[in-house]
Amino acid sequence: MKRLAVAFSGASGSGKTTLISKVANELISRGFKVAITKHDPGDKAKFDYPGKDSYIYSSIGADVAVVSPNRTSIFLKSGLFGGSDRINSQLHKDKNEKFEPNLDNFDSELEILAAYFGEFDYLLIEGLKSLKLPRITIFRDEVIDDFIPFSDVFATNVDVSADGDKFGLDDIDDIIKWIDKNAKRV
Repeated sequence: MKRLAVAFSGASGSGKTTLISKVANELISRGFKVAITKHDPGDKAKFDYPGKDSYIYSSIGADVAVVSPNRTSIFLKSGLFGGSDRINSQLHKDKNEKFEPNLDNFDSELEILAAYFGEFDYLLIEGLKSLKLPRITIFRDEVIDDFIPFSDVFATNVDVSADGDKFGLDDIDDIIKWIDKNAKRV
């Protein structure tokens, strides 16, 4: 497994979900296992309903975690908690299964997050500006200067005068090449 992590940022409505979905869909079509984490800083998300980010991400075949200050919701196709091995286990049928990873070996938020998914090739994170990860910032129709200081590269349809590579919103192959070259191994 590659175990590469990269983050995506941008204002609400900038196209983060759309871009992450396109990248994830392409990676999955190439045979890679993709995990996606969405940050919900306001604890206001509704989970796994048509049209919601968690539903969109899981419907393309990715494992998904939605993290917020008070809860984490995980939608796994496979991995630490998910998949047919777990669902068909006797512990699951007997309702004796523990739904907690062993966190004794993890000393950072990123490692904790990665541990939820078990094995994966790519971990795409929407938000979580506090994680020190290579970061793609999405600007659609306008540049918001508050995002520039923690951005490494930009996916945009407008001119960005900041340092860093720039890609179009549909340059999925080039964005994946950048991820392969710059993502953090976790």
